[in-house]
Amino acid sequence: MEPLLKDPGSPSRETMGRIWRVFVESLNLNLTGEDLSYEAKLDESVGLDSVAVLDFVTALEKEFRITFEPEMLNIDVVRDLKELAAYVDQQVARRQNIPDGQQ
Repeated sequence: MEPLLKDPGSPSRETMGRIWRVFVESLNLNLTGEDLSYEAKLDESVGLDSVAVLDFVTALEKEFRITFEPEMLNIDVVRDLKELAAYVDQQVARRQNIPDGQQ
């Protein structure tokens, strides 16, 4: 499978932790921090369907105040926590570089 980002960089642990929290809360999962593996595939942690993916992505957009690009709206977006966190970090950085009033 081709990576979502050409150069994902190194995502922050804070972002990965926040994504995990949003993942658990938005899908009403019974998982704890001990269940978190930064190497695990999120969709393998629980069975996800397209509605769950959209709920998760919507919750991420609210949490980080970003908008996912249309090509990112698929089940592959939740496969790799590190890659997803790198994408979120990239979108947050892009948003912060936009002058006020143009967001």
